[in-house]
Formats: sequence, C-alpha cells, structure tokens
Amino acid sequence: MKGKKLFLLSLVLALAAASAIYVYLNQMEEQSKTAANLVPVLVAKAEIPARVKLEASMFTTMEVSQTAIHGDAITDVTQLSGAFSRDRLMAGEQVLTSRLVFDQSETGLAFKISAGHRAVTVPVNNVSGVAGFILPGDFVDTIVTIDPPSGEDKQTLTSVVAGNIRVLAVGQYVYEQESEQLVVDTVTLDAPVDAVSAIIQASERGSLRLVLRPVSEASASVVQAHKITQFQ
Repeated sequence: MKGKKLFLLSLVLALAAASAIYVYLNQMEEQSKTAANLVPVLVAKAEIPARVKLEASMFTTMEVSQTAIHGDAITDVTQLSGAFSRDRLMAGEQVLTSRLVFDQSETGLAFKISAGHRAVTVPVNNVSGVAGFILPGDFVDTIVTIDPPSGEDKQTLTSVVAGNIRVLAVGQYVYEQESEQLVVDTVTLDAPVDAVSAIIQASERGSLRLVLRPVSEASASVVQAHKITQFQ
C-alpha cells in the first residue's frame, strides 16, 4: 500500500514537473518571438504557376522577423481579392504585390476607363484570346480577318482594327490544375472612342483576334495588313 502511494506521488510530481517545463518553454518561445519582433506574412503552401487566379486556400501565414519582411509583402489574405500570379510563386515564398496583377472590380470599372475611351467587351475563345494568357493591365492589338462585301475588292483581308489597347478585365476565370491558363470567354478593352464601332463591327462581321503586346514594347509599331493574294 505504501509503495502504491509512493508511485502515485511520483506520478503527480512528474506531471507537475512536465507541466512546469511546458509552461516554461512556452514562455521562452513567446519571449523569443517578442525579442525577434516576429510578424505574420503570407506564403504559398505549394508552387503556384504564373497567371492563375489566386485563392485563399493556396496560402498560409508564417512568422518572420520584422527586419526580414519584404516591403511589398502581403500580410493579410484579404489583400489577394481579385489577384492573379504574374510570375511563378515558390512554396514558402513571401507573396509580394509586385509579383501579382489585380483584376478590376465590376463596380469600379468605370473609374478605370481612360479619358476619351470606352469599355468595350469582345467575345474570345482559346485561340482568339491568346490561350488565356491575357490579363488586366496587358496591352493588345485587335486584328480582324474579313471578306469585303461583294462589289468591292473581294480579297480576304487581315488588318489591325485598333492597336495598343489596354485590357480592363477578363471574364469567367477557371483555375485548372497543372495549367498556367485562364479559361476566358470575354475580354473588356479600354478602347479609344473613335475605334469602338470598328472593333464591334469587326467582332460581328469578321474573325477578331487579340494579339498580346510585350511589356517592354515602347514603340508604336503596327502589324501590317495582309491580303490573301499576297500568298501567291
């Protein structure tokens, strides 16, 4: 009986010691965090391809020293609203605003239209929409292939309708596993007011394609028109 009491006493003392150690370690951890001035930062759970719509489930938070946090780092998942990855994001990498591109909200679209321009939406598919790689903020050329009306020059013509047009929005986003594409069926353009009718007519009467311009393109170079007979 005495041995049983000693065993129970030893067990109680062991549990008390374990609890004391646990509390001590937690206090040390909190003191260490305070001393290091740790702050939460958003990081990717796994590698994220370029140009996909970002979802909160793709990220987690990690505490880093305030001296190690990047100036463009995102600290709150709500900041990802309407965002896409501009570049590939690596697992555990701090998410930077400079590596994202943001869609324009529907209610704020009117504020994004340039003076003297209009927002015009054109239908696209996987080919005419550059395989889904067009994002808000990109610049495109609108090019139509059309058969002129009878009585005129009947050569099929491919020509630029309007060039260097800023993209305001892309529609109906679908994230596909192991894909860097955005499946879209419409693109909204910030078109000069004198080009709006031409873009709409080209979309209605011909085959309209969007041609993505490079970010580094500073010149006003224009794609040359082409007639079917030039192939001969």
